[in-house]
Amino acid sequence: MVTEFCRIPVVTLAVALAACGQPSSPDPTSQTGDESPALAADGNPPRVPILEASSDPDQPTRVLDPRADQILREMGSALSALPSFALEAEESFDEIPTGQPRLLLTNLRRVAVQRPNRFAADAHGDSLNRSVWYDGRSLTVWDKTANSYSTVDMPDSIDDALDTLGDTYGVHVPLADLLYANPYEVLAEGATYSRYMGIHTAANVPCHHLVFAQPTIEWQIWIDAGENPLPRKLAITYVREPGEPQYVATIWAWRLSPTLPDTLFTFDAPMGAERVEFQTLTPGVPGESY
Repeated sequence: MVTEFCRIPVVTLAVALAACGQPSSPDPTSQTGDESPALAADGNPPRVPILEASSDPDQPTRVLDPRADQILREMGSALSALPSFALEAEESFDEIPTGQPRLLLTNLRRVAVQRPNRFAADAHGDSLNRSVWYDGRSLTVWDKTANSYSTVDMPDSIDDALDTLGDTYGVHVPLADLLYANPYEVLAEGATYSRYMGIHTAANVPCHHLVFAQPTIEWQIWIDAGENPLPRKLAITYVREPGEPQYVATIWAWRLSPTLPDTLFTFDAPMGAERVEFQTLTPGVPGESY
């Protein structure tokens, strides 16, 4: 029974992604680097950076690229408009043991979202073998290797549930920013630097490559330059952590507005599973997320 149940989250999320296709994309040679034309004449933001000096000596001057902000905003609007979506990503991250060489670990993650108050995810690979369910009332994490799980009460929206994970339990999931009702607002908050780098390839499609900096992280995002401005790759460097570990997620598949069954967001404890305290399943490094 346990063996068969272990397959359910992976198989179900895989089915949710089965109809995924690659959104159409423009010619990757059409724009590169800073060769893109100034956009002020046609109503779009100009390429000249916005400088916002800070009156606080502990806060840096903000140097923001209007085009990077515009593209990130368009991506956020596209995700916000979806009543549901599913994605599959390959993620890698640095693990830096004390006094030992840096390790690069990789996991495969599948996520399904039903707005406003349900999501499910599965991750397996070098460091994880876990599934998570959020049904608008509670969140359950199941460690399939140990066959242990924990369930905690949560607020009745994805936004509030994710905030509770961070504020109460110290769990910050990098890809979770894409699940919020307003991804742009979450991603852009506190940005002190942004830059548009041009059209570069990620997940085998031409993408707008954007760079951002915030007080504790530096991050890059590659957004599909075709009809659907979806994120295709995300790289985060934790500049305040020892060794500056990096997390990278490449999103290979998207399914937009799928019909997701209610059972996808429901957890049934498998035979022999042990219920444990939630803190025992809390990840310890950036890549070990739910």
